[in-house]
Amino acid sequence: MKSFKRRHLVVAIAASVGFTGVAHGAFEEITENNPFAAITSKGENPSLVMMDLDNDGDKDALLFHIYEQNDSYPYNYGGISVWENVGSATAPEFSNVPDLYGGAQYAGQEIAVSPFENDYDSYYGHPVSAADLDDDGDLDFFGGQDCAYNNLQLSYSEVESDEGGVVTGLTQYQYNNEGYGSNPFYQNSLAPSAAYSGCGDAAFAAGDLDNDTDIDIVSVDSNVLRVFKNDGEDSNGAFIFNELVGASNPLMEASALTSAYYGAPAVLHDVDADGDLDLVMGTVSAAPLRLFINEGTASTADFAEVEDTTGSIDVESSGWAAPTFADMDGDGKDDLIVVELAAAAPMTGEAVSKGPAPTTQTIRYFRNTTVDNSAEEQGSSSSSGGSLGIAAVLMGMLFGLRRRRR
Repeated sequence: MKSFKRRHLVVAIAASVGFTGVAHGAFEEITENNPFAAITSKGENPSLVMMDLDNDGDKDALLFHIYEQNDSYPYNYGGISVWENVGSATAPEFSNVPDLYGGAQYAGQEIAVSPFENDYDSYYGHPVSAADLDDDGDLDFFGGQDCAYNNLQLSYSEVESDEGGVVTGLTQYQYNNEGYGSNPFYQNSLAPSAAYSGCGDAAFAAGDLDNDTDIDIVSVDSNVLRVFKNDGEDSNGAFIFNELVGASNPLMEASALTSAYYGAPAVLHDVDADGDLDLVMGTVSAAPLRLFINEGTASTADFAEVEDTTGSIDVESSGWAAPTFADMDGDGKDDLIVVELAAAAPMTGEAVSKGPAPTTQTIRYFRNTTVDNSAEEQGSSSSSGGSLGIAAVLMGMLFGLRRRRR
């Protein structure tokens, strides 16, 4: 497996000659005045999507969780809890949105009722990904499952918006087999199968990995990471995703997983602001988040794991952890948000006979503190014999030395 253990040495030398842009993003946890502390919805295996539901210029929060109706009041109707940002794009404040008309509406709210009252059903409680898969300008929802049931069909919903860009609802494609093309993931091979350690979990990260303007997918399977290229649709409207195998898989050297990461939530995001997508992997049990930096390009991905994440995405989780990114303070840099479900404490005595112990859900907020060195870098590059040229030579030598395999 490729590693960045020596990357700090490269950065240190580059910085000493006036070039610091190679470092990956830095994130600092905000524990006081965390705007996400107001979100109290509970449920197993949660995941978070940030999107502007009411087209008012700030991000609202959608919390997905297990398909069973075990959510706490006032969200008793299934798998999505909606929280409107009644603050601003620079100072968010979240207020709950009722599932049905007649629920309480709070001061400053524009959304009277959840547009998703006819819930998105994620079936087996696996994390939901959001991406514009149908290229209509808004985010759609799709998620994995815990087994390769029903011809490997994944859950999928198209989000609907009005002419003003306000989200009005979604169309849920049915899980049962209604015929080829009814669900565009029908008969796709992204769900786990016997070829990949039997009937196991699957989660997905979505993003354009080959710069062709459509959405490709990284599958976090049982035991392995798999990459699927989007090759459009067939004549029936079904998505065509073809797996990249062997040397063509940009995550081949990092594909083997341990149990803390089987089917774990993941997200593709440009962490180091170099114009290509990196991979951040969450957890299913107590373990640190993992960061894979794309050393390739926006057109040809090539991932290497950052083993020492000190000063970057240095997040140790005590249980389930689902990462996502959104700019929450209006500084133009996307912050890291992690929905965490801590491991339940062991039960003793009479409590054992009363069923599973309750779990504690929190949403952790990590502000992006990365320093923008673009102005300094442009100044340094004005002379071909200046510090940038020296740094490039030194970096080239060190990058050749630091690549190793585990």
